[in-house]
Amino acid sequence: MSILITGATGLIGQELVYALAKAGHEDIRVLTRNTAKAAKQFTIPLSFFEWDPNANKIDESALEGVETIIHLAGENIGGGRWSEKQKEKILNSRTQSTKLLVDTINNNQVSLKKFITASAIGIYGTQSEKNPPALKEDASYGDDFLAKVCKAWEDETDKLNNKEILINHVRTGIVLANNGGALQKMLPAFKLGVAGKLGSGNQFMSWIHIKDLVSIYLHLVENQVNQVAINATAPRPVSNKEFTSTLGSVVKRPTILPAPGFALKIILGEMSTLLLDGQNVIPSYLNENQFQFQFPNLKDALEDLVGLEKKFSQVQWVERPVENVFNFFSNEKNLETITPDSIGFKVLDMNTPEITKGTIIDYRLSIYGIPLKWKSEILHFVKGKEFVDKQLEGPYNKWVHTHGFIPYKNGTLLTDEVLYKVPLGALGDLFAGAFVRSDVKKIFKFRSQKLDKIFDEVNK
Repeated sequence: MSILITGATGLIGQELVYALAKAGHEDIRVLTRNTAKAAKQFTIPLSFFEWDPNANKIDESALEGVETIIHLAGENIGGGRWSEKQKEKILNSRTQSTKLLVDTINNNQVSLKKFITASAIGIYGTQSEKNPPALKEDASYGDDFLAKVCKAWEDETDKLNNKEILINHVRTGIVLANNGGALQKMLPAFKLGVAGKLGSGNQFMSWIHIKDLVSIYLHLVENQVNQVAINATAPRPVSNKEFTSTLGSVVKRPTILPAPGFALKIILGEMSTLLLDGQNVIPSYLNENQFQFQFPNLKDALEDLVGLEKKFSQVQWVERPVENVFNFFSNEKNLETITPDSIGFKVLDMNTPEITKGTIIDYRLSIYGIPLKWKSEILHFVKGKEFVDKQLEGPYNKWVHTHGFIPYKNGTLLTDEVLYKVPLGALGDLFAGAFVRSDVKKIFKFRSQKLDKIFDEVNK
């Protein structure tokens, strides 16, 4: 299936691109203002096309043979105080870009079957009462700024001439992620113990874990969903007061310093509605169709994103068959080759002739000049697909690394998923967590660059 994505370089877009690739979608096209800049943000082969909605310009070849469009582009509503100029920018970034896509589709013979566009639960307006009624997809629209933006945004898709094109509006709540978005803006204050409820704390927050949001988009891509409006929120919204206390408990910090509503209004102006006025939105369509949320509960979502157990993931494409790449990783000596020299990584012993389930490997390494030993066990091993190693002895309280190998575009997608915990619990995370995260990223970046060189030389 050919898929065209706008807003691919954003928080949601990047996660979605890699999820589509891992699901086997090989013709992924990115429509962006700057193709060279966008290409640097991805480590897999994609096709890039330019557009400029403000100038009404688009590379029409981007739509040739495309079956699905996922339209995510739009100005960040929380990017700055809502001056009249900023409000116009927020509106136009959504309506002009959608209009340009619709006009291009209408004026060309295209094979488009699905038009999936981002929207927001802001379309329902805000609810100020303490226990507001639940808002389903058939709820009436609000009349505030965000409601009008969302309504105008969605209305542009009604102008498609081909009424057989399936339209889905993904009305998204507050997206929780560990590499951007609202949660990352809140986190510093919570970690410093200077956070608290916002205003009364009674306003509802309809949130969603980014993994569940990406899964919703995948579901729409891969299934015939005739429902136009889809609430993309977790099944259990919470009050701001509950959100605050839950996040505080996850990061092990007090939450006793509230932010008065009047102060937020003075500081943020009209944009303060994002923090002080809530919405109790439920994903009625998804619930009725038994969509499986990975994170239906807030505490589980926050533990996954900002808890003491950290997660690192990386996806990389190499132009070699899966068998060759898997065999390279199955040779324990090659692990020395793709690790920075500064770590002094050395394999000392292995209890089996080759890596398989139950293999125990002893290593030697150095962290900041301190010599250490590391012992790991291969917990899971499926030849040609994946293997999992777990630290038995070493510098971390926990380290579990899943290596995945997926055939993709006459090459291999290498996927790495690491779960780790630093020593000394919350105290260790507070003082060493940032350094460890930085070190892990540097090690895997080196590994990625080294693998590119190794397999490029093989291809020559």
